[in-house]
Amino acid sequence: MLSLWACEEGGLLIETDISDKTLVLLAPGDGVEVASNVVFFDWAAVEDATTYEIQVATPDFDNPQQLVVNVTDTITSYEQQLNTGNYEWRVRAKNSNYETAYTTASFKVVQAANFSDNIVVLSAPANNLVTNVAGQNLQWQSIDGATLYRIQILENGTITDEQTTAATNLDVTFPEGSHTWQVRAENGTENTLYSSREILVDITNPNTPTLTKPVDEVVLTSGGVSFEWTRAAIQGSVEFDSIYVYRDVNLTDLAVKDRATSPFDATLVNDTYYWFTKAFDEAGNESPDSSVFSFTVNE
Repeated sequence: MLSLWACEEGGLLIETDISDKTLVLLAPGDGVEVASNVVFFDWAAVEDATTYEIQVATPDFDNPQQLVVNVTDTITSYEQQLNTGNYEWRVRAKNSNYETAYTTASFKVVQAANFSDNIVVLSAPANNLVTNVAGQNLQWQSIDGATLYRIQILENGTITDEQTTAATNLDVTFPEGSHTWQVRAENGTENTLYSSREILVDITNPNTPTLTKPVDEVVLTSGGVSFEWTRAAIQGSVEFDSIYVYRDVNLTDLAVKDRATSPFDATLVNDTYYWFTKAFDEAGNESPDSSVFSFTVNE
C-alpha cells in the first residue's frame, strides 16, 4: 500500500505501508547469555523503512524496572554498556507514516570470564571530531574491577603521550594535527584491549583570499559577472570560501552571499557593487576579509 502526503514545500511524497512487515533481530538472540560489559545489537534492514526504534528494558517490558535504552536511528546496529542482569530488547521499523510491530528478544548479561574480555566504551569527544579547540576532556565509561586506565595519544601510529588515571576522564591538550586517542583498563595483572577514536585539531586560520576579477572600479557592460580570486590552501581541515556582494560602500545592502569556488558567476542588474571573499574551514577557523573591490554594471 502506498500513502501520498504533502511535504512542507507543497509537493507530494510517497510512502510505502510497512506495517505488515516483520523485523528480524540478529543478535543477541533470544535467551542467550552475553559475557561482556558491552552488548552489540544487530537487526536486519526493512525495505522502505527510514528509521529504527530500539528499546532495552530490565528485566523485561512486562515488569520494567528501568528503560535503559530508547533510541531512534537510521542504522541497523547499536551498542550499549550494560551491568550484569536480565534484559529484554525490541526494535521496530518506521517511516513517515507507518511502523512495524516490535520484534522482541530476551538476553542475560553475565560477568566476563576474564577481565581482559571487557571493552572500554569511549564517551567523548565524538569519533572523527574536527575542532579548533586543542584542550579536550577525554571521557569513557568505567569497567568493574579496573584500578586504573591507560590513555595513549598517537600521531601517525607513534605514541606521543601516555598517561594513567583512576578516573574515567582526562584533560589533554592536543598539538595541531591528526591524532588517535585510545584507552584501556587495567587491574594490576590484566588489561583490556584499547578502544580508540580519531580527532583532527586545526587551530590555524585559512589564508586571506586575493581578489583578481573583476578588477577594482571597473565598468562592466554585461550583468553576467564572473568573480575570481586566489588563495593558497593550508594543510589541516577542509577549507572553503564565501563571497559577499553589496550594493553600498558601507556593506549593509547585501545582493549576493554564497559558499563559492573561483570562478563564481552571478547575474546582476545595473548598479555599483562592492565585493569581497573570506575563507573558512571545517574546524571553525576563518580568515580575515579580503580587500573590498567595487565595480559598476552598465548594460
